[in-house]
Amino acid sequence: MLFYNGGAKLTVEGSPVLDDLKGLAEQGVEILTCGTCLDHFGIKDQLAVGEVTNMYVIVEKMEQAVRVVRP
Repeated sequence: MLFYNGGAKLTVEGSPVLDDLKGLAEQGVEILTCGTCLDHFGIKDQLAVGEVTNMYVIVEKMEQAVRVVRP
């Protein structure tokens, strides 16, 4: 799962979906959050699930994906 822009707030401490994301991560789902987005919101130190990545990797993964869910 890829998190960027405002979605980055979902992967930090206090997120209402944090337990669900942790459960998915435990089942092997890759959780990646844009580091620049975390920096922009000043929450990089609060990341609670997954790993920090960059938009190059996010775009690469989106291009390779079979299905992309967009808001």
